[in-house]
Amino acid sequence: MLVQLLTIATIAISGVVAQNATNTTSAVNVTVASVAQAFNAAKIVPDVLPSFNPTALLGVVFTDNTTGASVNVTPGVNLTREQNAIRPQIFLTSNDTSLASQTFVLAMVDPDAPTPQNTSAAQIRHLLAPGLQVNGSLASGATLVNNTPAISDFLRPSPPAGSDPHRYTLLLFVQPANFTTVAPTFVNASTPISNFNISLFAQEVGLGSPIAGNFFLTGPDSNSTNSTNSTSTASGAAGSPTSPGSGTSSAIGRVEMSRVGMGGVATILFAVSSLL
Repeated sequence: MLVQLLTIATIAISGVVAQNATNTTSAVNVTVASVAQAFNAAKIVPDVLPSFNPTALLGVVFTDNTTGASVNVTPGVNLTREQNAIRPQIFLTSNDTSLASQTFVLAMVDPDAPTPQNTSAAQIRHLLAPGLQVNGSLASGATLVNNTPAISDFLRPSPPAGSDPHRYTLLLFVQPANFTTVAPTFVNASTPISNFNISLFAQEVGLGSPIAGNFFLTGPDSNSTNSTNSTSTASGAAGSPTSPGSGTSSAIGRVEMSRVGMGGVATILFAVSSLL
């Protein structure tokens, strides 16, 4: 029994160390190429965009509504509704110094409403914010800030009970000079947020293609009723930025492992020590 417990403890410690190393590597290895790969693997191309060739990285950091902890978004990560309840901070990383003088439009859409299997209400416009400008060094990740009101204020993700996770997609565009006069003819405060089409809107107002993007997955609250175990495009998109098709279960496994972490190892070691 003692040998078995020691073996379990060793495996658990190794698993935690390996998991921590994997998480660190994933954060470091996010590249323009891996983001584009994640968008394609999750079928955001073509479900949201006809193509996606980013030239910069879009950093998205939420503040957990319950704990106050910072939550960094890597493409395809699973987040709870408490983790993404508050409008995130946005960062832009690029070697293109000309972007420092540009103004940007940020959009966030849900292509899976009301469910990934029934997208009759998609896309939902969760945010449409013009007038963002760079504050800081682009090389190290500049904050995007603005003092102008959003066309559509941030709307908290709220997938219905029983739905598979939705792909909440954030896209950053360079804002054309005439955007503030042209955009209101297509979208304003009274325009329904449902059945929006970000690609069509971008074409109509001259936004061009997005220069950066990111996305995350969120399902209903765990205490929601009528949950389902069906597989969908969205639920199959979770994973690390370099392997976005590894599945929701693996992403949930990473979350659960981080929650157990060293606490679970400590419990095992305590059990071992009590036998010595």
